[in-house]
Amino acid sequence: MTFQNFQQRIELYSSQHDDVFNSNVGLQFYLNQKIVVQINKQYKEQLDNVEGVIKTQVLAELDEDIVVQVTPSIDTFIQTYNRVERLPYIGTVQPDFALVRMTQQPVKNTQRKVSNMHLEWLKGYQCSAPVRPKRIAIIDDGFDLSKPWLSAFDVMLEYDADNQRIIPNKQKARAGHGNVVAGVIATQLQSKLENNAASIAQLVAIHQSSTLNSAMILAFSVSQKMQVDVINSSWTLPFVSQILRNVIHYGLHYSGISYVVVSAGNHAQDACVGNKLSEIEGVTTVGALSEDGSLAPFSNYGACVDLYAPAAFLLKNRNVNIAVSGTSSAAAMVTGEISYLLGCGLSSSEIGLKNKN
Repeated sequence: MTFQNFQQRIELYSSQHDDVFNSNVGLQFYLNQKIVVQINKQYKEQLDNVEGVIKTQVLAELDEDIVVQVTPSIDTFIQTYNRVERLPYIGTVQPDFALVRMTQQPVKNTQRKVSNMHLEWLKGYQCSAPVRPKRIAIIDDGFDLSKPWLSAFDVMLEYDADNQRIIPNKQKARAGHGNVVAGVIATQLQSKLENNAASIAQLVAIHQSSTLNSAMILAFSVSQKMQVDVINSSWTLPFVSQILRNVIHYGLHYSGISYVVVSAGNHAQDACVGNKLSEIEGVTTVGALSEDGSLAPFSNYGACVDLYAPAAFLLKNRNVNIAVSGTSSAAAMVTGEISYLLGCGLSSSEIGLKNKN
């Protein structure tokens, strides 16, 4: 089967594994037998009435358009997909996919030099007025917000984007990489704020362990509906759906999101290639620095990286010491600094740091 992504035709071919397809772009795609459609909302009824469709669910709203996940009946995916594509007035149609991760050995790049002038400005700014806590969404693989070093957050929502449900307050959660990211953000904010601050930020924690396109769209959409100021995501994607790009772009330009901060990636390659999120206009991409201020040997780099921050971070709180390192911790540090600056009353145009692709 084929689908369009921007101006590129993606061709999928069967592999040795069920629901996993090779492609003409050198990547493998897992298909979950569902369809994602961006369409003008006045034509949604068309989708509901397509033969073979048993369920439609709105994932995101983009002014006059909506993004809909379509579930076909069993064993009718290809036929239903073709019927949806042939609808009059249809917008962008794509299979719901996840990228199949391939193991690769990073190649160290010790020869590259970077400037960290943006970082020095970020870290050196001090508010002259009381800081107003901002609302941060973290999209990551798991959180246990009962941990004491996260108690300074005012938790507004925990949401499971993979299973499309709100997580009850008392439900025991699985701590994952999200706890590390949240810990770095909390530590960075606390280093700027007075110790007696009741709340360093409002937190929207979006659990997302898969890279299914529908889950990522929903994660960003929920963040927008929660009216967050900053979104942090550590996913690095060598391929980004046109529909996901449209959702992120809409949030940044029309839905009140001040920043989307992403990690450049840890594969020692051009971030424009290794993390296509970095190419989206308005997204802030963060690479990693070694202790001596040089580019960390594993960090992605290049024109799509907006600034670099220290890779290594030591979380110290209530007798808990956790050493973390990578572009995700660098991006989390920058997220904390940006939240602080927004809380000081600076606008995103005054702060800058956004990709202008």
